[in-house]
Amino acid sequence: MREHKSEEILMMFSLGPVQEFIARARRTRDLWFGSYLLSELSIAGAQKFQELGGRLVFPVTVIDKNSEQVEQTSAPNKILGIMNTDQPSKIAWQVRRAIQGKWKEYARAAEEKIGRIINIHTWDRQVSDLLDFQAAWTAMQGLHYDEALSKTEQLLAARKTLRDFKQNDPGTMYGEKKSSLDGGRESVWINHDKNIGRLLRLGIKEYETLDAISVIKRLSLILHPDQERFLSVCETAFLPFQNQIRNVTFIGSAVTDYLHTVNELLGKENLKIINKLDSNSYDARLFYERRIGDYLEECIMVPKEHQENLKDSIADELERMYLQLEKKSRDHQYNFVRPTPYYAFLIADGDRMGEHLRNIKDEQSHIHFSQALSRFALQAAKIMKDHQGQLVYGGGDDVMAYLPVHTCLNAANELRKSFIEILGSVISTPTLSVGIVITHMLEPLEEVRRMAHEAERQAKKTRNALEVHFHRRGGGDLMKVALPFEDNPVEQMKMLHEYKKFFSAQFAYELRRTYESYKEMATGSAWLSDPKLLAELLWMEIERLAFKKKPESIDKATLKKQWIPKLKELYDTETEPLERLRILAEQLILTIHLEKVGTTYEETTTSKTS
Repeated sequence: MREHKSEEILMMFSLGPVQEFIARARRTRDLWFGSYLLSELSIAGAQKFQELGGRLVFPVTVIDKNSEQVEQTSAPNKILGIMNTDQPSKIAWQVRRAIQGKWKEYARAAEEKIGRIINIHTWDRQVSDLLDFQAAWTAMQGLHYDEALSKTEQLLAARKTLRDFKQNDPGTMYGEKKSSLDGGRESVWINHDKNIGRLLRLGIKEYETLDAISVIKRLSLILHPDQERFLSVCETAFLPFQNQIRNVTFIGSAVTDYLHTVNELLGKENLKIINKLDSNSYDARLFYERRIGDYLEECIMVPKEHQENLKDSIADELERMYLQLEKKSRDHQYNFVRPTPYYAFLIADGDRMGEHLRNIKDEQSHIHFSQALSRFALQAAKIMKDHQGQLVYGGGDDVMAYLPVHTCLNAANELRKSFIEILGSVISTPTLSVGIVITHMLEPLEEVRRMAHEAERQAKKTRNALEVHFHRRGGGDLMKVALPFEDNPVEQMKMLHEYKKFFSAQFAYELRRTYESYKEMATGSAWLSDPKLLAELLWMEIERLAFKKKPESIDKATLKKQWIPKLKELYDTETEPLERLRILAEQLILTIHLEKVGTTYEETTTSKTS
């Protein structure tokens, strides 16, 4: 029998499908749990690799389950390590079994909770068919580390092109309902109509026909009860108004009275209320007319025949409270703002990370690189928490989160600074690109993710950039703003916010049109090729427009004394004057839109018809 000799093997494992775990989600908690679950499976695989005697290169730290860090970071879906073995295929199979075992633990736990409501045959098939695992390895003997790494990456990429063929096993009955979250899978429900009450208590709506994977994600509160409370996009958008409730006495009093009235309305219907509503315990949906029905359906489970009338009664009380607060605000000379339905979804990604990886020449350098990525992931979680955001995914150089509109730019700026500081210790000139979409809470989550990814892709075209897209509910043009981080756009917009009384939206958009006109002329005009001359000419245009489009409340003398010098300071340049004009216009437009979104609210039916 031939004896195999042990040797050092560089092994790489890839776990998927990422989109199955993360992308298909109706709720943000589903989105988070998909990311968390993928991370848990990756950690299980990495732990098994270490138990078998391997040394991890990426990710470096396998986080202990009892550590706080499990709540804050996400492991990537790729594992890289070195193993001294003569049977790499056996190692790969054991890592795979560990990952599959962890997945089936979650599936069994969900199955026990959901009980007889599911078609067990469909459930088992969908659970078994989900995981996609690939492995590749290279013997390191005679190769430098970077050569072995490059060869292994090529082998894994080639393996991924060879899809495993799985014969489709059809549903048990012709015409079986499809999953409402994944059209490629059937719903697992049986006896659905008889168990609607139970499903509602589990956080599953009456109309949701879910597949096994979607059910497991939806039961995250039960499967992972120790997770810190995860704010919905509604609660996130509501945070600025929540600050008003806490900090302004007459607003807090009005809210308490409103919630007291809601309690009375619910009591009249003889509805069982587990927790009485008060200013310290309430649901943000009660402050948005379009979300009151969701609250009644999920939290109180109002019979359908009573739901519409009760929803209208609560909406009337809500509008009455807002009108009362607007009147009192005028008396108190306070700038009262109704809760905005808009929030920000952020995706960030390190620039040229593949190139940086290719420049790594040895194992120790790669480990230091991996350690830096882990530190950044932890810091990203802290930054999101400090800015009232919810981290969905923070693994390696990737960050996905959502935040209130008023904190999103500061969070993006802090992410960028942290990335430069931490990664700067292991690579030269690291940069981060950030895409943000500001959108309505009722937009489908999958569409919001798509828009945020598009903003991030646009930012990465120039790299080290911030791209912000506004998507208004009910149509209208998608507003896009692109700003290079090297010009400190967030700090400049903070300053612009202080001077917002001096400029109008007309001024900002006229500057953008001026930029577009001059850019078109400059391509064929030799006299515009002199940067100094062009800078002087553009400044005269800026100054002219500042006076022409000034707000009526500001006189020319005040504008000249206070605003023009600051505008000159913002624009002043002798290099790339056209680009400087574009950036100034975009910063002004973004400042105005952030202000508008913060004061945008959806009128209630009562206010529209009164």
